[in-house]
Amino acid sequence: MSLYSSDRPDFMERIGKLAGGTAYRVPTEGRGTRTEQLPDAHAIATALAFAKQGPDDIGPDVAYCWVLQSDAYRQKVVRQLSAAMRCREFQNHGQHRLAAADMAWEVMIHNRKPSTPAPADCSPAMWDRMLLVALGVLHSKAWDAVAEAERRYHKAA
Repeated sequence: MSLYSSDRPDFMERIGKLAGGTAYRVPTEGRGTRTEQLPDAHAIATALAFAKQGPDDIGPDVAYCWVLQSDAYRQKVVRQLSAAMRCREFQNHGQHRLAAADMAWEVMIHNRKPSTPAPADCSPAMWDRMLLVALGVLHSKAWDAVAEAERRYHKAA
């Protein structure tokens, strides 16, 4: 990215900046080049703590796991995402919401292709729709958490 680029910083750059790193430093042997001894995962968690808007807010958890490709909050997020997908369109597919939320987690956090085909009693179009909704929610929650963390961090500074 050049100095005068109009490109927006990507997700990892924004998290790195919040956690005290910059795009110009190259991590060595699993540690950043910062002088303090706070592990990177702890710095990221601390930075995202600014974005927490209550115990049921999954955004910072999704952002943390996405950056570190971790399953630390997987069960909590997948359960809450499945519950959030209760809507009229998916009311006849309640038994598949949890599986769709879990598959969306795999796709987003671990960058894997969907490995499970649509269940036999669910049309491929409906399964794809459920996956897309779950992915969209995860993605927007993570980006919103970073934006909120940046806003609160700069407000506190």
